[in-house]
Amino acid sequence: MAMDLLKFAHEVKWRDMSRSVCTGWLRSLSLTQHLLLALTPLPFLLVAFFMVHEVEPKVSHEPARLARGVASVHLLATAVETGVYFRRPHQLEQFVDALGGADNVSALAIYDHSGRPLVERGRPTVATRERVRAVRTASFIDERGGRMAFAAPVMSMPAARDDGIGDALFTLVEPNAAGWVLLEIDAPAPVSAGDQLFLRHALLTLAALAGSIYVALRLGHAWGDPMLRVADAVRRVRAGQWDVRLPVDAVGREVQQLNEGINALIGTLEGTRRAVQAGVDEARDRFAYQAMHDHLTGLPNRRAFDKALDEAVAASRRASDRCVLCFIDLDFFKTVNDIGGHAAGDALLREVAGLIQQGVRTEDLTSRIGGDEFALLLRNCSTDDACRIVDSLCRAISALRFRWEGREFRVSASFGLAEIDASVDSSAAALKIADDACYAAKREGRNQVVLRQPGNQGRLA
Repeated sequence: MAMDLLKFAHEVKWRDMSRSVCTGWLRSLSLTQHLLLALTPLPFLLVAFFMVHEVEPKVSHEPARLARGVASVHLLATAVETGVYFRRPHQLEQFVDALGGADNVSALAIYDHSGRPLVERGRPTVATRERVRAVRTASFIDERGGRMAFAAPVMSMPAARDDGIGDALFTLVEPNAAGWVLLEIDAPAPVSAGDQLFLRHALLTLAALAGSIYVALRLGHAWGDPMLRVADAVRRVRAGQWDVRLPVDAVGREVQQLNEGINALIGTLEGTRRAVQAGVDEARDRFAYQAMHDHLTGLPNRRAFDKALDEAVAASRRASDRCVLCFIDLDFFKTVNDIGGHAAGDALLREVAGLIQQGVRTEDLTSRIGGDEFALLLRNCSTDDACRIVDSLCRAISALRFRWEGREFRVSASFGLAEIDASVDSSAAALKIADDACYAAKREGRNQVVLRQPGNQGRLA
């Protein structure tokens, strides 16, 4: 029977079942109940301290001295934070000189973030720079040779920003060490041993303290871990990870409700973000299109044309790719505008733009560059092919019968062609050649095409 009980006690299933029951009971407690559970060792701790102070008031002052040393080095690290961060040796020397004359201060040193000493008084013999740089909080390092060494980092906290609802929930701020402070003081004389009553009281106090630490750790896991998960979720959401969700089976009813609320809030924010992003993308695309297109005809505007022309000139000089540039200036457009008004002129421009688009190839660029002027960029096109394309456009425009409010108008267009080859060194040069050819077509009687190549006076095409 005893062997069976011993075997049952050592079975893994029994331990797992006990752990599961305890875990389930802890999960069922609320945060208030966890807090009450953490306070249960306090009466015993108070009784122990009362007995120690009443029965044996003269006990070892070693813990108090350690606490004072840690508090002193922490206070010193806080006081010299500005001097270390902004590298003010004079200010640091004042602090060191003020403390250097204090009783039992053997050595005092202030280091920067790389471990180099900024100010030193006395010679540290207990702690090395490597041990000092390994310190993350104000703490006691070591005791040797009648000295006690304390060190603390000089922290520089970056300012937290208010980025919206995410920071309202949680903000994780990572402190950075701008330097370190080392304080070595004379160690106190060893406390005489032999008071058994004090040892019993001390053991009782330590037992009560150990119980409090254990319960505090349980409380820290019950409260701290969910809060850290919430903070991590908020940080990941701020980084753009919108698929974050918190577990709804957390310890404590309050934490469960908090996680459910945060999950719902993240879902709402994700939907809002998607809607806003869709609107921003649509507006950006619309603005980008409007910036490069003519609002009246829908053709690429002067900005888009100039960019394409620069690329064509660069390509012709680099790879001997030839293009033909064409300027188109409508004839008698002013008559339509004067008689029919600007609405008639706008309608005529739209019809002419449609005729031009129908008469060019898909790889060619058609632009309205202003007023009644259009421009063509015929890519990978010989001058003979360009003349044939433009001649058909000239005939199509002259054959147009534009009607507006019972009136019929006839217009034509003058075309100026310029070949873009390796001899054309800039977009301005190509524009001047095409513009001169267009004016030549105007002078020759309109409704015609003039081809002007680099280095000649031009000819009728």
